[in-house]
Amino acid sequence: MNEEEHVQIADGRTISYAEYGDPKGRPVLFFHGWPSSRYQAAYLDPLALERGLRILAPDRPGIGGSTPVPDRHFEDWPADVAAFADALGIGRFAIFGISGGGPYTLATSATLGDRVIRAAVACGAPPLGEKDDRGHMHWAYKTLASSRRLRRAMLPALLPFSRWMVGRGATHAPMSWMLKSVPHRDREALFSQGGWDMVTRSYLEAIRNGPDSVLSEGELYLSGWNFDVSSIRVPIRFWHGKADANLPCHVAQRLAEKVPGAEGCWVEGEGHYSLAVFHSDEMLDWLGNTS
Repeated sequence: MNEEEHVQIADGRTISYAEYGDPKGRPVLFFHGWPSSRYQAAYLDPLALERGLRILAPDRPGIGGSTPVPDRHFEDWPADVAAFADALGIGRFAIFGISGGGPYTLATSATLGDRVIRAAVACGAPPLGEKDDRGHMHWAYKTLASSRRLRRAMLPALLPFSRWMVGRGATHAPMSWMLKSVPHRDREALFSQGGWDMVTRSYLEAIRNGPDSVLSEGELYLSGWNFDVSSIRVPIRFWHGKADANLPCHVAQRLAEKVPGAEGCWVEGEGHYSLAVFHSDEMLDWLGNTS
C-alpha cells in the first residue's frame, strides 16, 4: 500500500495517486467518486491482494495533489489516463469506476478502447443534465443541483462545517442526525469495517485544496456528456443498487441500454454505499477474469 505517490506527465502537470493490492499484480485503474479522492480505493486493498490485482487510484485534476485544469470536461480525462499509464509503464488495464467515477470510466472506455481490457461501473453517476433524472437523488445533492448561484454561495461555508462534522464522528450530532436520512442498508455499510473510512477520509482529502476544484467537478455531472457511449466496444458491466437513494437506478439502467453489449447487475435491497462495501469482491472477480 502506497498512498502518497505521484507522476509528472508530458505537459508538466502532476497526477497524485495511491496504490493498493498486489504491486506485481494485473493493473486495475480505480476512478474515485465525487466528492472523493484516491483514498477511496483503500477498502479494496485486501480484496485486491487476494486476487493478484494492482489497484492504481489517480486523483483527478485539482483533487489531492493533482494539478488543477480549468474548464475541463469528462472527455479530457482519457488523455490524462493514457499519460498516467504510460508514466507507469502500463500498456493495457481494467477500470473500476465508482459513483462519480462512472462517467470518467465510460469516457475512457470510449476513447482508449484498445487499452481498456474491461470496465466495471459501480453505483455510477448517470447523465443528470435533465431535471427529471435528478428526481430521486439524495436531498442534499438535489438541493445543490437546483441552483448554480446557491451552490456557489453555500459550498465555501459548508466545507469547514463538514470537516467539523466528520471530526466529531458518525455517532455525534449533527452527523448522527444526517445519517438518519440514509437508508438502513447504507448505514450498515458505513458502520462496517472500512465503510466510514472509505467515505470520510477520501472526502477530506478531496476538499483539502478548498472548494473550487470540487465545485467545478461537481457541476460537470449536471451538464451534457460530450462523448458517445454507443461507441464503446470493450466489455462493460454495471452494478447498481435498486435502493440507491443517491443516484437513481432506473437512470443508470437507461444508460446501460445505450452501451453496446453492456451487462447490468441491478441488486435488490442495496443502496449507494452498501453496493460498494458488500459487492466489490464480485466486481474484482469479474475485472480479474480476462479469459
